[in-house]
Amino acid sequence: MRNLIYLLLVTTATTVADYCNEHKVPFGMEVHKNGNVNILCSRPNCHEKKYAECPERATSTSCATNSSWVGGVTQHADGGLRLMCCEYDLLPTYSTIQYEKLTIRPGEYFEGDEQMEGDTVTAFDLIGNIEQISDPNGNYTYNLLIYRYHCGRIPDQPPAWYMKKQWPYWDEKK
Repeated sequence: MRNLIYLLLVTTATTVADYCNEHKVPFGMEVHKNGNVNILCSRPNCHEKKYAECPERATSTSCATNSSWVGGVTQHADGGLRLMCCEYDLLPTYSTIQYEKLTIRPGEYFEGDEQMEGDTVTAFDLIGNIEQISDPNGNYTYNLLIYRYHCGRIPDQPPAWYMKKQWPYWDEKK
């Protein structure tokens, strides 16, 4: 019986997950020397005006649209990375590309900047996409797409589509 339990533990695929979800944004990423990936999440003081929609799980290999950012990662035992892509239709309007392919290797990390005016965050960096690249030895490096998000451009009211996607939704005008 003990051998069966040991065999199950050894052969069971493990995954490591790290999520910001729609409540925070990914401002950094760390790749440990052993290859494990962590994303760093934050909620800048202007984030309460942001209206994003995130799926329940990280299932994509890329957040390739210009209206998405990485809301979470799942790393499988084989090293493969899956992304949770949070959608925000107005991201291209309120952000600019800061870095198109910022390379992170094992043992390295990236931490985004915040622009401040007094005690108020006026802009911050967030990870729009993570591209996983494998070398012939099976080691991974990662190219990050980094957006600079400009807080002063965010609307005070959520877009109409956002309100209709919230559950339960009641039309208060009736």
